Amino acid sequence: MKILLVDDEPRIARLVCDMIEGAGYQFASAENGVEALKQVAIDRPDLIIMDVMMPVMDGFTACRELRARGITTPVIFLSAKGDIVDKGVGFAAGGDDYMVKPFDPRELMMHIEAHLRRAAMQPAAAPAATGVVTVGRLSLDLGQHRLTKDGVHVPLTPKEFKILAALAENPGMVLSREQLVEEAWGREFVGETSSITVFIKKLRAKIEDDPTEPRIIETVWGIGYRLDPEAC
Repeated sequence: MKILLVDDEPRIARLVCDMIEGAGYQFASAENGVEALKQVAIDRPDLIIMDVMMPVMDGFTACRELRARGITTPVIFLSAKGDIVDKGVGFAAGGDDYMVKPFDPRELMMHIEAHLRRAAMQPAAAPAATGVVTVGRLSLDLGQHRLTKDGVHVPLTPKEFKILAALAENPGMVLSREQLVEEAWGREFVGETSSITVFIKKLRAKIEDDPTEPRIIETVWGIGYRLDPEAC
């Protein structure tokens, strides 16, 4: 399996190269987003490790372009910025994971192997759910991954849709962060469950009448979140 590193720091490249090849994987590299897009088209890597701050084209822009081209290869972002806003931008750009520099190479390797295992399991995955789930003014077409509110289409990212679908299929029930992470990323996810906070915030911005006072998706402190069917 081949892993592509996109990073303009030679020290990081040497470190990751040694780690990747030492684990028995093929290694490829690019120094910016433009090079990465070309490399992906040629090599079709099984996983991409993407720095955020790079010359010519940054990592977020490159990832958005990959997703726009229909490329679903897992992307792990590396960034010196670790606040919730930057993580939110990364996930919204289509990233699957986000690690903050400086990082422990052993932890990065665990994330890499978890994503590769999950990608390898995809062909054997259960058929996608079909049907329509309606809760109040919200209607989710599970087959088309399409949400409408009051009959108007509301664009969602794949992970946003999976999280909302899990809540909508269990209206009034509290789902833990761990349950929502499993719905969005699968059982092999090894990152922080706090990532769910980013997606809940983005969902509220899209479906709440007043995102500053959310009523549809309620926070149940210390446990998780629930969708209030009476507020929909």
